[in-house]
Amino acid sequence: MIDDNRYKHIRGVAELMAKISPKGKEKEMFLLGLLHDIGYLEQPKEHNFFGGNLLKEQGYKYWQEVYWHGVPNTEYSSEALDLLNAADMQVNAYGEQVSYATRLEDIGARYGTDSPQYTLAEKMVRYLEAKGLRSLK
Repeated sequence: MIDDNRYKHIRGVAELMAKISPKGKEKEMFLLGLLHDIGYLEQPKEHNFFGGNLLKEQGYKYWQEVYWHGVPNTEYSSEALDLLNAADMQVNAYGEQVSYATRLEDIGARYGTDSPQYTLAEKMVRYLEAKGLRSLK
C-alpha cells in the first residue's frame, strides 16, 4: 500500500527528475519519477522489481529504470537510471529535497544504520558520487 508520505516522496522525486533532466525530456522524466515506486502497491520489500516487471508488461519505455532503481553497480545502466537514483536519494520520506547525507540520516533513523535499507542507500550514494552525480543541496 502507498501511504501519504510515500505519495509525497514520489511526487518530490518526479519534480526533481523534471528539474535535473536533459532539455526536452522533462515530461518523460517526470513520469518516470511518478512511476518509480509503483511496486509498493503489491511488494514493498521488492517494489523495484515488481514495479519494473509490471511496467514491462505494459510496454513502458523505462521499465528497466524502475526495475533497477536503488540497486548500485547493476549490469544495466542508462542516463535515466542515474537521474532516477540521484533524485530518489535526494528526496526524503516527506517529499522534501535534501542532500545525500540528510537522506541517509533519514533512512538510518527510520530503519537503523545497520539495516539492509541503510547499507544499500549508502552504497548508492557512493556509486552516484563516483559517477560525478553530486547532491544538489
